[in-house]
Amino acid sequence: MIRFVYLLALVALFFSACSRADKRIQKNSSEKGTPFLFNMNIMFTDEEKFVSFPLWFNDSLVSKYRIKKMTRSLYFIELEDSLDINNLKSDIPREKREYWFYDNGQLKELNFSFFYDDEQIGNFSFIYKSLKDKYGFADIIELKDSMQLESTEDENVDFPYIIHQRVKQTEKFLAYQEVESGNYLYYMLNKKYWGPLSVDTILKPTRNDIIVLGKPMAPVKQYNVINKVNEKNVQEFNYNLISKRIETIIKRESPFENKRTVMYDQKGFCNGYIDSTFSGKLFLTRIVTEIKLDKLNRPIKVLHRKENQQDKTARLAIELITYE
Repeated sequence: MIRFVYLLALVALFFSACSRADKRIQKNSSEKGTPFLFNMNIMFTDEEKFVSFPLWFNDSLVSKYRIKKMTRSLYFIELEDSLDINNLKSDIPREKREYWFYDNGQLKELNFSFFYDDEQIGNFSFIYKSLKDKYGFADIIELKDSMQLESTEDENVDFPYIIHQRVKQTEKFLAYQEVESGNYLYYMLNKKYWGPLSVDTILKPTRNDIIVLGKPMAPVKQYNVINKVNEKNVQEFNYNLISKRIETIIKRESPFENKRTVMYDQKGFCNGYIDSTFSGKLFLTRIVTEIKLDKLNRPIKVLHRKENQQDKTARLAIELITYE
């Protein structure tokens, strides 16, 4: 009985912390949205894999800051490791992502590199042969000499990209097809057709196709369809009505629910987010992400801390970001 009461107290404490985080967002909700280098409704999400939609950055700010190249180096640190975070630049990262830009801020080239035991185990390179269209899609070429990812048991290495080809564009929807699997990615543009019957009648999607309500730059909902009208793997994107910036992203994959609460400082710049995982109403774990900015308000360090019910950090993932 005592253990049960203790568990309830921990859950209540966690919800209180989340409530305080939400209040911080609401406090700034009436402020005008502040331009930020990263598009936080897409950056640090599964949509980073959609390399045919290079929408992760604010092109205007990339051009304004005269950024020619950006590098993200990712490191994993176990709790018991004594590695000094400040000296990571001299160590081999687990993953490196390099981006090259045109003068107008659009993406020109992209490279993924993966390392294991200080050895490179994979590399994927791409060149954008066209600028983005009005929906954010760009034709992409995968370089043929890219090194394929070798087999490894490392759970942190994930297949990094999906290439799409444009199939159809109408006033109602956009249709793209995955080059590798043949599955479709649909964007329903017009709210008039967001109902399940309209989606089924117009698109006739299979269970492996992805349905997105809204435009690629500002998705409102994403899901798969089962038995024509039943939704699975649902993601919902909630934006502030005034500033238009992302506030929460809720992802439901039975029996789990993940809620991302995006945080902003008093100037309106994103300084982190919290990913909380639940099973039903039971809190399981959370990842607290802190974003450090430089004098130009560009992200230079991203710290991801995985915590359990007792708020004990189990693992750290750290990204160091440099600009040229």
